[in-house]
Amino acid sequence: MDSAVRRRASRTVTVGVVAALAATLTGCGQGTNVSEDYAQICRDNATEKRLPDDDCNNHGGGAGWYFLPLGTSSRTVPAVGQPVAGGTDVLPSGKTAATGISRDGDSVARGGFGGSGSGGAGS
Repeated sequence: MDSAVRRRASRTVTVGVVAALAATLTGCGQGTNVSEDYAQICRDNATEKRLPDDDCNNHGGGAGWYFLPLGTSSRTVPAVGQPVAGGTDVLPSGKTAATGISRDGDSVARGGFGGSGSGGAGS
């Protein structure tokens, strides 16, 4: 096989891979859009730091669900181990909460399209 043909094929594959990677990363940077009013996360009541959701699912001693309000602009939900403030311990009546927010933190906004999330304070 001619080396010029081999080089051209190699460049075509590289360009295709770079384009696919760029499209994937662009989607990741947009955060999560949900239809719910609040983000539900687990919080240590004493330290006010975020805990893994399993700590609240297993009814861990000083852990409790905490609800961060979501608006139309993105709100950064802190990662596990980071301080949490600006929310409430009780989901307001008639409101819904998005669960399963990334342990690493996430930018979450209410509204938009193509988002994911699940509702209900007990889910």
